[in-house]
Amino acid sequence: MENSNPKADQIEVEVSEFENDFDVVSYTKFYDEFLNVDLLQESWPKVESSLEEYGVLCTLDMVEGKMKVSRATRDQDPNIILRAMDVLELLSRSVPAEWAIRVLDCSFQYDIIKIGNQEEGICNMYGITKEQFLARRKLLAGYVLKVLFELTDCGIFLKGNTIAVIGGSLQGINIVRRIVEDCIAHDVPPLPRARLMKKKSQKKKDEMNKVASELMINLEGMRI
Repeated sequence: MENSNPKADQIEVEVSEFENDFDVVSYTKFYDEFLNVDLLQESWPKVESSLEEYGVLCTLDMVEGKMKVSRATRDQDPNIILRAMDVLELLSRSVPAEWAIRVLDCSFQYDIIKIGNQEEGICNMYGITKEQFLARRKLLAGYVLKVLFELTDCGIFLKGNTIAVIGGSLQGINIVRRIVEDCIAHDVPPLPRARLMKKKSQKKKDEMNKVASELMINLEGMRI
């Protein structure tokens, strides 16, 4: 059935070499009016060149407000188009291009945390009012994001009622999700918690560095 919504995301597929399976050929993502289109247009050459390295073509249509990715050849890794789709998803949520393109590398992962009253949103699941949501959302903006980045090495991007998290460590991504969920659902201030976790993490690193230094000194002593 044809989608009656002209702004709905569009996917073109073809029959896979495997029976009863399909490969994505192209994907079109529409972005909303609140996206910083000037920044998107400025960063698009970086997106384009990064996707080209993986054999993916992309176009930006500023008139219709959409981005499109497509496989350059039929014989390339079919999964790359799925990662390219992730790039567009992140860009549409105001994630900077230099972070969004990292998910093309399989060693990077991302998470979209729904914090509002949308389907599967934290407010929806825990019965959080709009006033509570707005007050608690403020706690997740500004300096706390810098502390969380230093703690987890994850890029964290708040837009509307979602938070995008990108990192090379699933542990780091899960830490961010846990802190965000506790803040929105249970009104647990994120900054003191993040600072405490960072302090404990740094203490552990210092202890490990001390042990490593002592081992190196002992090894040097044995060589003399």
